[in-house]
Amino acid sequence: MDVFLASRFTYQSRSNWRKILEEGKILVQGKPVKPSYSIKEGDEILYLPGESFEPPIQTDFQILYEDPYYITVEKPGDIPIHSAGRYRKNNLTDLIQEDPRFEKIYTIHRLDRETSGVVIFGKDPESASKLSDLFSKRKIQKTYIAFVWGEFPARLKAKGFLISDPSSLIRKKRKFVHEDSFRKSDVPEEDYETSETIFRKIGEGTFQGIHFSKVYCLPKTGRLHQIRATLYSLGFPLLGDKIYGKDEGTFLEFIEGKDPDLIAKLGMNRQALHSSSLKFIHPFTGIKTKIRSNLPKDFPR
Repeated sequence: MDVFLASRFTYQSRSNWRKILEEGKILVQGKPVKPSYSIKEGDEILYLPGESFEPPIQTDFQILYEDPYYITVEKPGDIPIHSAGRYRKNNLTDLIQEDPRFEKIYTIHRLDRETSGVVIFGKDPESASKLSDLFSKRKIQKTYIAFVWGEFPARLKAKGFLISDPSSLIRKKRKFVHEDSFRKSDVPEEDYETSETIFRKIGEGTFQGIHFSKVYCLPKTGRLHQIRATLYSLGFPLLGDKIYGKDEGTFLEFIEGKDPDLIAKLGMNRQALHSSSLKFIHPFTGIKTKIRSNLPKDFPR
C-alpha cells in the first residue's frame, strides 16, 4: 500500500505515507490497513488527512509590470503557481490575491514550482482569455535560460515529440524523441505531443566543481516539462533537476524522505531553469511589450 500511494500521489514521500498508514488514516473498505497491505482490484481507498501543514515557500516575489489588464510577477524558485498537492494556500496565486489591490487574478500560463522568472496573470476573464489565445496560437515569444551539465553545442533545434518514458521508475517523467526517429504506430495517440525548442549556447563555466553550459531556450510549443525533458533526452540535464537530472534515484530518495545531498549529486538544490522574458503584442493597446527578469542569485555566475 505504501509503495502504491507514494508512486500515485507523489506530494508525500513513501515514509510519510507509511506513517499515515500506521496512524490509521488510510481505510480500505472502511477499515484501517497496514503499509504492507496488498491492493486488490475493486478496493475502495479512503484517506482521512485531518489537520495538515503545508511546506514553507519563498514569498519574496516582485511585480515586474502592471497595467489595467495584466500583472506580471517575478516568481521565486520555490513556490507553485496554483493550489496543488501539499500546497493548498501556499501558492503564488493565493499570495498575490492577499494583496488588497488585487481582488481576483486569473492564471494564463504556468511554470513548474522550481522554475523562477516571468509569469503573467489577467486581472479579469476577458484579459486572461485574450492573452491565453496568444499563447495557444504561439504568438508570444518565451525565452528561458538554463544551466546544463556538459559542453552544449553552439546551436541546436529539437523538433519532435514528447512521450511517456517507460524505462523510468518516475510515473510522470517524459522523454523527447526526434521527429526522424519517431514512429506514431509505436505510441498510443493520446500519449504523445509535438514539441519544438531552439537552443543556443551563450556561456560556460564551472560551478560546485561541475562544468556547465549556459543555454538560451526558445520553446515554440508549450508542453509539460518540455525544456527539462528535451535537455535530459539530448544528454544535457539541468543542474539541480530532481526528475530530469543525471540520476533519477536522487528523486526517489527525495520523495522517500532520505534527504539526499542535492548539491553534491545534482549541482544545485533546485532546477536551474529561469523564465527570462515574455514578448508579445499587447491585445488591448497594440503596443510591442517585452517583460524581462534577471537571473536569480542562486544561479551560477
